[in-house]
Amino acid sequence: MTKQKKIISVLTAAALLCTGIGTAGISQPLTASAADSIESSMDWDTLNIAGGGFVSGIVTGDDQMYARTDVGGAYRYDYEQKKWVQLLDFLNEADRGFLSVDAMCVDPNDDDTLYLLCGCAYFSDARTVIFRSRDAGETFEEIDVTDLIQVHGNGYGRQTGEAIAVDPDNPNIIYCGGDATAGDSALIMSEDGGDTWSPVMGYDKLGLFEYSIKWPTWTEHMVRSVADDEYLNVNGIATIKITDGKVYVGTSVKGKANLHVAEVGSDDFKPLSEDLPTEQMPSRINLDPDGNLLITYINGLMFDSGTGYAYKYNPKTDELKDITPTTTSNGTATKLNVGYGAVASDPKDANKLVATTCAQWYSQSWTADAWDRDAIAWGDRFFKSEDGGETWTEMTPGNTAYWNGPLIANYLQDGGHSWIRDKAIHWSGCIALDPRNSDQFWVVSGNGVFTCEDTWAECPTIRFAADGIEEVVSLDFISRPGKDPVSVIGDYDGFYHNADGTATQLTPSMNKLTSTTASTAGIAYCPANPDVMVRLSEGSALGYYTTDGTTWQELPNIPCSGAKAAINQLEDGTYRILVSSSGKIAYTDDFGKTWNTASTSDSLSSTIWMCVDEKNPQYVYAYGYYYNSSYFYSKPKADITDARYILMVSDDYGKTFKNNQTVCQYDQCDGAYRIAYLDEGTFAIAAGYYGAYLVTDYGKTITKMDSVSYCKTMGYGAAAKDGDPYTLYMYGKPADSDPEGIYRSTDCGKSWVLINQNHLYGGTGNGNYLVGDMNTFGTVYMSTVGCGIVVGKVNGSEDPKPVTTDTTQTTKATTTTTSTTTVSTAASTKDSAASTTIATTIVTTLPQTTDSTGVSTTASGKNTATVPAGATLYGDTNLDGRVDITDAVLLNKAAAGAVSLAAQAAKNADCNANGEVGSDDAVSLLKFLVQIIKNLPEVAE
Repeated sequence: MTKQKKIISVLTAAALLCTGIGTAGISQPLTASAADSIESSMDWDTLNIAGGGFVSGIVTGDDQMYARTDVGGAYRYDYEQKKWVQLLDFLNEADRGFLSVDAMCVDPNDDDTLYLLCGCAYFSDARTVIFRSRDAGETFEEIDVTDLIQVHGNGYGRQTGEAIAVDPDNPNIIYCGGDATAGDSALIMSEDGGDTWSPVMGYDKLGLFEYSIKWPTWTEHMVRSVADDEYLNVNGIATIKITDGKVYVGTSVKGKANLHVAEVGSDDFKPLSEDLPTEQMPSRINLDPDGNLLITYINGLMFDSGTGYAYKYNPKTDELKDITPTTTSNGTATKLNVGYGAVASDPKDANKLVATTCAQWYSQSWTADAWDRDAIAWGDRFFKSEDGGETWTEMTPGNTAYWNGPLIANYLQDGGHSWIRDKAIHWSGCIALDPRNSDQFWVVSGNGVFTCEDTWAECPTIRFAADGIEEVVSLDFISRPGKDPVSVIGDYDGFYHNADGTATQLTPSMNKLTSTTASTAGIAYCPANPDVMVRLSEGSALGYYTTDGTTWQELPNIPCSGAKAAINQLEDGTYRILVSSSGKIAYTDDFGKTWNTASTSDSLSSTIWMCVDEKNPQYVYAYGYYYNSSYFYSKPKADITDARYILMVSDDYGKTFKNNQTVCQYDQCDGAYRIAYLDEGTFAIAAGYYGAYLVTDYGKTITKMDSVSYCKTMGYGAAAKDGDPYTLYMYGKPADSDPEGIYRSTDCGKSWVLINQNHLYGGTGNGNYLVGDMNTFGTVYMSTVGCGIVVGKVNGSEDPKPVTTDTTQTTKATTTTTSTTTVSTAASTKDSAASTTIATTIVTTLPQTTDSTGVSTTASGKNTATVPAGATLYGDTNLDGRVDITDAVLLNKAAAGAVSLAAQAAKNADCNANGEVGSDDAVSLLKFLVQIIKNLPEVAE
C-alpha cells in the first residue's frame, strides 16, 4: 500500500506541474530557506564499546564474512583492520526499522553480492525490504516486498536462519521467506536477481500459515501466520538452503512436518524425511563441501532449554544421520539432546565440524576462581568433530574434562574489552568457520560475537571479538568540562569514554535489584563541580552518586525509577540532587537520606528534563509536556488544553518551580524536551513539529525560532571561540525544504549549517539526544536505536557550500528500484499532449570541484560534468545534488508563491534561463524528468 501511495504522489505532482498551477512568474529577489552544508568537513563514527547487543547471524562466502544484528544493522568483517564495519549507517530515522536484519545471504558465486532481508513491526510503518549490494555493502539498492511478506527482525526466533538464499547454479534465482504474509505465500521467489518477486504457491498449499493475526498488534492490518499469537512470537520461515537444483525450507511450527523440499522453480513441496522431528523446529541448514545438509533443531524460539537435535542429510542417497553431539560420563558417551543453533563445516574438509547449542544454561568461566567469586557465566556449549560428526569433543570455556582435571578449553578472554568479563556467550544461534582460516570459528551471542583461532588445538581459547560492532542503546550522556564523557545505556550500565579511545564500564552495577538487567536511564553532573555525578536505574528505584568522579555510592533511597536528574551546588557548598519521573520533581540535599517534593503549579505527564544555569545556579529550568490521553471522549482531536509543552523555572535552586508557561502544543514527538543551555538566563528548547524556541531572561521570554521548522531534539556544546554562547546542535530541519539531519548553530539558532545527512544510523532512537562536547568545538554525540553512540568530529575546513550529494565521495547510498508509469500530460507549451513514461529513479548527480562555472543538466544517467560550489545545476531546486521529482514538487510550490527559495536554489530553478522563476520553469523541469527534453536549461530555438 505504501508503495502505491508513492506512485500516486509522483503522478499527482506531475499532473499539477503540467496543468500550470500557479502561473504567475516570480521576478522579485528570493529569500534563503535552505541551510548550507559542511558535511564534508565532518567525520562520523561510533564510540568504541564493542558489542552490547545481539548479533543474530553470520554468513560467509569464499573470502568475505558478514554479520547481522536484531536492532543494529549489518556488518562486513575487515580483515586488514581486524574489525567489523557497519553497512547500514546511511539509514535515516524514517527507515530505522531496517536496522533489524532478519536474514541475509551471499551469492555463492560472488562474495560481493549481498542480500539483507530487513524489517521491524513497530518502526518504519512495518515495512519489509530487501537490500541488495553488488559491492560488498558499499552501496545498496532497496526492493520493497511489504505487499508480499512481513518480517520482524527483533522478534523471537531471530537467531534462526537464514531465510533468504541464492541458487548457486543460477544466481538470478533467489528464495526468501517471511515471518508472516499479507499476500499469497510467505515464501517468495525472484528469477531476475531480486528486481521482482512473486509468491511460491506450492509452499502455501502446505497450509502452515493457517492463522490470521494483526501485524502489528495495534493496527487492523491482517496477515497470515504460523501461530495464533502477536507479531513478536511468530517466526514463520526460519531457514532456506538451495543446492543441486533443490530448495529446502524450514518453518517454525510444531506438530507437523516442518522441513520441506522441492525442485527449484517447482510448486511441488514435500516433507524432506519422515524421520525428522516434528515436535522441535528447524533452526539452521548449512552445507558441507560434500554437499550434505547439516540441519539443527531447537525446542522453542527463545530461551527454551528443551530437546533438540543435529542431523546430516545426504541429498544424493536420501540418507539421514543423527550427528547430535555427545557428552561423556564415566567413560560412556550419550547424546546431548538439547537445542542446537548450528553445525558448520570446514569449507574444504567435510570431516571437520563445529557446533553450538542455543539457549542453554551451562557454566562458562573467565578465571580459575570464578566459582569462588560466584562469577560463573551461564550460557551455551560448543563442540568440534574431526570425523564428520561421528564423535565430538566439547570446548566450552573454563570447563574441565573431569573433576579437577585439565581444561577442555581455556578461560574466556576479553579481547581488550574489560566490560565483557564474567558475561556469557549465550543465545548462540549461529557458528561459522572463517572463510580465510579454517582453524578459526566465530559464534554469535546476545552481547556481541566471539571467536576462536585455534579450534583444533587440544585446549582452544575463545575470546570476545566484537570490535567495530556497536549495538548498545544509550539512554543518556554527559560531556563534562575538562573531563571524559560518560554514557548510560540499556542492559549494561554505562561507560566512561576514555581519551585513549577505550571504554570503562561504570560500577557498581544497576542489577542489584533487577538481576537480569543493568539498564540505566539518566545521568547528570554538577556544573560547579563536574566530578559530582548521579546515575539512575531505568527499571528500579536505585541510584548511585559520586563526589570524586570515580567512586560511586548508593543513594539510600530514591522516590522513582526511570528518572532524569540534575545536580546543583547550594550557597553553603553542599549539593542538591533533583530527579524527575512521571511528571514530578523530587530533591535531596543529603545524598538520598531524605527527599522532598519540589513545588510545581503544573501537572505534567512526562519525565521532566532539568537544567541548572551554569552562571547563576539558583535558577533551574524544567521542561516537559502535559498530555490528556482521554481527550477523544469529548472531542475529535486534541488541542492545546489537552497536549502542550510546558516550561517551568525555579529561582531557589530547584525547591519550587513557578513562572510556568505553555510553550506550544505537544505533537507527540519522541521526547523532544531536552534543554540546550546557551548562556546565563538563555537556552533553547525543542518542540518537534512545532519547531524550536529561544528562551531568554531566565524563562520570562519565549520566542519561536523562525529558522527551525522541525526539531526532534536539541543539544549544546563548546563555543566556537571563547566568550561566545555555547554551540547548538539540532536533529531536524531548519526549513521544510531542507533535508532531515543534524545541524549546528553558533549564533543561538539564528542560522544553521548541515553537518550530517548521510550517516544518521537510523536517527536519535530511545535516548533522543545530541550532546555537544564541552571541551572540543564541533564534536557532538548522538544516541541511536541500536547502533551505539555516534560521534561527529570536525576534520578540517568548514567553508559552507550548498547542500549536495556527491556520488564520488558517498560510500553508501540507497537506490529505490525503478518503477515506471505511463501518464498523459497536457502542457501549456508548444508541445502537444503526449503520452510519456515517468521513471521515478531518473536523477542527475554531479560532484563538486573548485571551478566556478555553471553546467547544463543532462538526463543521460552518466554525467561526467562537475558542479562547483555556488555553480548552477539546473533543476536541482532542493540543493541535494540530484535532479528528480522532489525538485519538481518544490519548484511548483515556489512558482505558486507557497515557499521561498535560497539564492542558489532560485538559480537552479530557472530551468528556461530567463532570469525568473515561474510555472514555465516547472513545465521545463517536468519535460526533462519525463525525457521529452534531454537538457536543462530549456532554451527557445
